[in-house]
Amino acid sequence: MKNPLLVPELREMLASHNIEELQDFCDTTPPAIAAEFLGSLTSDEEWEILENLSPEMRTLIFTNFDDEVKLRLIEKITADDARELISRMDVENREIFFRSMPQEKLKELRDLFLHIGDDATYPLDQQREQIVLEFDQIIAEAQTGEEELTEEEIASEISQEIDIYKTVNNRIERVGRTEKGCWINIVNPSKENIPLIAQHFKIPVDFLTASLDIDETARIEIEDNGTLIIVKVPYYDENNTDVLYFTLPIGIILVNGYVITVCEKAETVLHDFIDNKVRYVSTINTDRLVLQIILRATMQYLGHLKQLNNAANIIQKKLEQESRNKQLIKLFNIEKSLVYFTTSLKTNALMMERLLRLHVLRMDDENENLYEDVVTENRQAVEMANIYSDILSGMMDAFASIISNNLNIVMKVLTSITIIMTIPISVTSYFSMNVILPIQNNPYAFLIIISFSLFLSLFAIVFFIKKKWLVP
Repeated sequence: MKNPLLVPELREMLASHNIEELQDFCDTTPPAIAAEFLGSLTSDEEWEILENLSPEMRTLIFTNFDDEVKLRLIEKITADDARELISRMDVENREIFFRSMPQEKLKELRDLFLHIGDDATYPLDQQREQIVLEFDQIIAEAQTGEEELTEEEIASEISQEIDIYKTVNNRIERVGRTEKGCWINIVNPSKENIPLIAQHFKIPVDFLTASLDIDETARIEIEDNGTLIIVKVPYYDENNTDVLYFTLPIGIILVNGYVITVCEKAETVLHDFIDNKVRYVSTINTDRLVLQIILRATMQYLGHLKQLNNAANIIQKKLEQESRNKQLIKLFNIEKSLVYFTTSLKTNALMMERLLRLHVLRMDDENENLYEDVVTENRQAVEMANIYSDILSGMMDAFASIISNNLNIVMKVLTSITIIMTIPISVTSYFSMNVILPIQNNPYAFLIIISFSLFLSLFAIVFFIKKKWLVP
């Protein structure tokens, strides 16, 4: 993916030879994000930036480039630089990159690693031989067709990636083979097996990759071999100390009389179906199963929204007692979760409208009632999310005003105290000068000066109290 947002700024840094700022940008930005920004530049500009980075950072950013950007860059740089970049990549990413290359380019790179100049210092002989072996293996597979597996071999290869369920005696039970009326659940499949899964079930690869993309929005896509319905569902991540609640896409694929669900995480709404926590579920009625999954996800939204509201109320009470940055940050993270929920619920609502308009599901009386329940619950969840978000925004604004007001009060009190303390200091400073002063020969001069200072200070205190400058 390329992001041209910072292209003018990056080119301005290059034009002004601001190497330190470029290095700081690459060091402080995650490599995947930096690769998106740099990938929109020309190959010469990309290499001008990369060659000023450390070898480790250079390799990380290069690894995250799109394949076309990598190939384009390798063609521009010297043979030694190309060898170094490829050699420093980890084995898994290097293999993925090699497999994406055309055969002609793959052979060219292999020759590049075989013929290395005397002045080259990288890579070592053993490592170079290992990379050449990787080239040979991939080229041999492409030439002999070893990657073309039979249906039985594909089924065996992906068997660990899929779970097959079917309704038996009104309960969801796991079964050993696919058949009409079954539900196939796929959780975070490996990159290597995604094409095999798509080939086995005769569905587009995009159906699987879109379902695993965390930034994918709810939508419907129809092709000849199947239908993809992407639903955004809530997800609670107890290991994420910042944002505990966010949303994930679940891809629901209708193909050949059964339902395939694809998701990156296991502990989602689908787990309730596997544990038989949802009543009246039948995998045979695929249309009803799809609506039940969406309804269950919407009900989870409502539950999580109440939990977020309760958490915000508890933090509010703590803030009323003592204002701390930690509580304010927690409120901000809750607000982020509410934004995620609101956005996902709205895209789900649009998807539901399109679901009805395209007649993707058969709508008998029972399914129509279930569809109306989904729409009603989704509308309620959107309203709740908006209300909680508005309340939370108002609460944070109010606490910001309170904190600012408290700071002003403290500053006013401290300023008043400073003025009061300045009075005796000024008086004693005047009478301590090494010149002839009034009453300097008076035996009671010290008491007179102290009394005069105290009188002025008391007068200032009374004045400030009347003005309410000393009242918190």
